[in-house]
Amino acid sequence: MSINVARGRFHRGVAPGRRSFIGVPLGLAIPATMALALVLASCGTAGSTGSEPPAVPAGAVDANAQEQSPNSAETADSQVAGGPTMDEEGILTIGITEPYVPQSSTGATDDYRCFLVDLGLTEDRMVTGVRFSPGNPDVVHHAILYRVAPEQVAAAVERDARDEGQGWSCFGGTDLPPARATSDTLSSIQGSAWLAAWAPGGRESRYAEGTGVLVKEGSKAVLQVHYNLLVGQGPDLTKVHLRTIPDDGSLKPLQTYLLPGPVEIPCAEEEQGPLCDREASVADTIARFGGESLRTIWGLQFICGGDLTNPKAGATQTCDHKARKSMVVHAAAGHMHLLGRSITITANPGTDREELLLDIPVWDFDDQASRLLAQPIRIEKDDVLRVSCTHDVSLRRSLPALQGIEPRYVTWGEGTTDEMCLGLLSVTAG
Repeated sequence: MSINVARGRFHRGVAPGRRSFIGVPLGLAIPATMALALVLASCGTAGSTGSEPPAVPAGAVDANAQEQSPNSAETADSQVAGGPTMDEEGILTIGITEPYVPQSSTGATDDYRCFLVDLGLTEDRMVTGVRFSPGNPDVVHHAILYRVAPEQVAAAVERDARDEGQGWSCFGGTDLPPARATSDTLSSIQGSAWLAAWAPGGRESRYAEGTGVLVKEGSKAVLQVHYNLLVGQGPDLTKVHLRTIPDDGSLKPLQTYLLPGPVEIPCAEEEQGPLCDREASVADTIARFGGESLRTIWGLQFICGGDLTNPKAGATQTCDHKARKSMVVHAAAGHMHLLGRSITITANPGTDREELLLDIPVWDFDDQASRLLAQPIRIEKDDVLRVSCTHDVSLRRSLPALQGIEPRYVTWGEGTTDEMCLGLLSVTAG
């Protein structure tokens, strides 16, 4: 199988000349805290489609959507400094207002930074599309935009003030308390709800017709940007353009249903090194990203039926999730890193109701746009949703971005040289 040359640019941001945009929270190097939340939510608490208000709302991406009109794009790109702006088409432009230079205090090659962003909303609005503009595509690995509910704003301002300089370090989620007192483990651990996200492979995207994401008057946002320091520390001024309309009750609210799977990839037979030992590799991951990393690695084995003391290693890993509530699936997406080869999401595998929701036989990190289904598919409560990911450790020998990287046993991790296995469904309530 030939290797897409775009892989050589992985973790250098968007390929030169390719400003790519997506509109659904793609998990995209999903923070360890959120992964743990997903793990615990799948173990019996209210998940993202439970009875509580959705903790991770999102929008379905139209992978065939047209780009913004040139006039709208030019207008949006010129409006960032000085705070949020909204043009006559309802496009709300927000972002980092002063250039930020990524750095790492731990010696890691990744910097996760959260920026508190004013939205300036004087009414409730529905987001119907999104476009991200990475300010420095060479170092921006991904970006996630979280909603901060009005009752969270004071805590967010206080958290922002605790760190010097712009924003705060946030390797796991936003480090904000939940918007309300709740027994929903996903909400209480995550603390904020996804609004939109960016990774290579999308474009200005419109959500499925008749759907949108609600943002209330008085809300703010946290823009979390993952910077890859392997390629430098150039300043960044990332922007986000949200297509919005007033909330009149006519649109169905979207949610994102996340389907994480374990990652247990041993070194190739010809590879040697101290990090080829699983325990040493996990310890290194914890040293880089904190103790939540171990809880995520362990938790994924727990919910996916693995052996907690001796996880099964191999190129292909799967995980079956039971749907916690009936829902209608509008779009599907997947996320892996450089070693990814293929990913599928299947509903009710091995039964007469089997439906293939996502099939990417040749993984390309530079093409992570969500795929709209030909027809929405209804999923019933307790239906099985299976995510299956295949990785190939031999790609370490051929990909420019991994040259000089010490061989290691690869588990789930947030860094540019770690891996993930994540399926995502954009759904409305059933």
